[in-house]
Amino acid sequence: MLLEAIAEIARRDVTLAPGDPHAEARNTHWLDAPSVERAILTVSEVVRAFHATVAALRERVDRPAIFYVWHDDRAGQLRCGITSRRPADLPFGGEYRLTGDLASIVAGYLLGDPKAAVPAELDLTVDDPAPLDDPPLPVWTHAL
Repeated sequence: MLLEAIAEIARRDVTLAPGDPHAEARNTHWLDAPSVERAILTVSEVVRAFHATVAALRERVDRPAIFYVWHDDRAGQLRCGITSRRPADLPFGGEYRLTGDLASIVAGYLLGDPKAAVPAELDLTVDDPAPLDDPPLPVWTHAL
């Protein structure tokens, strides 16, 4: 189901609205999988799914854009988005660091404990500031 959810992102509408972060927030996707699925998926399978999604989006998106992926450890989810912003100006409320290592982000998610996540009914958005002691969030980006 996770691999299908990643592939589905390439078929969804993309809203690019420079200067309007709320409009572009529609391009943010929350991905989750049950523990059993996490246990059988490999990091390389999930990484390949993201790369295939990027390739499909490049065919559809007709303006400069950035696809980005991060692991929201507090929510226990993989998340990704598409924005017209530069990689150094992504819509996060806390510190983040760019990384070329998508595999480590995916591994953190697959190996994480889904039971330790904050309940889904709590609204954790990218605008929420990160606690002061959290290290910068690793974020993988790819130009479309």
